[in-house]
Amino acid sequence: MAKLPLDPHLMERTVVDLAAAAFKNARALHTSAQAVLDAHQWPASFSFAALALEEVGKAALCMMTLSMPPAVREEFRPDFEKAFTHHQTKAEFAHLVMAMAGDDVPASIEQLVDDVVAAARRTNAVKFRGLYVDYTDTGALLQPQDVGESDARWMVAAVTAALAEACPAEDAVAEPDVFLDFMRQWQDSVDLDALGAYVEAAPEQFLTQVRAMVRDDVSPPDLFLGPVLAEQVAAADTRAALSAGTDRLPGNS
Repeated sequence: MAKLPLDPHLMERTVVDLAAAAFKNARALHTSAQAVLDAHQWPASFSFAALALEEVGKAALCMMTLSMPPAVREEFRPDFEKAFTHHQTKAEFAHLVMAMAGDDVPASIEQLVDDVVAAARRTNAVKFRGLYVDYTDTGALLQPQDVGESDARWMVAAVTAALAEACPAEDAVAEPDVFLDFMRQWQDSVDLDALGAYVEAAPEQFLTQVRAMVRDDVSPPDLFLGPVLAEQVAAADTRAALSAGTDRLPGNS
């Protein structure tokens, strides 16, 4: 298993570059999945799409790691290295991205986690079914042809949705120096202890707020942003409102 660089700055640059590369490869695999789907090659289409989804999950793992305070990130290093090469775990991160943006509201964090793990387990199992011939304990044959059209179309659609939700993160890591500078400013300005206490005290409310932010239903609260970023967001909202008002003036149709 590959190890991350020991130098903290080199480590974070490696992780942001990994995220960017994973997004790029996810799109290439998605293109391949769509091509063989159009050719009615259902098993291969599912498997290509499932691999693309894992790459989205890999990028999500990277983004989560980069959001951690440096000390926490260092403690998380062994878990990152293990998760980065574990098929189901990468699929879990991708299914979590989709669940946070989906229409169905989970009853609890526990239910969200259970649903994500179950979906990732199925994705991983069917992915291998689409690639290999296998057999059961009773001697029954398991063949790629067991993966049908509905499975393939569902998996390709899932990757399409996951990539759409990940666009802001993909755009951010395309400029690694700017992104890392932004993350450092955020970590320096936000009260991470207060944010952690809030999450611990009201996990369901935190989940609801994060889902709303992911879906662009609401702006992030100041507690999530810190004073520096909150000021920047407020200024951006003001500029957008002024621009919208100008567009509605007579003669600007």
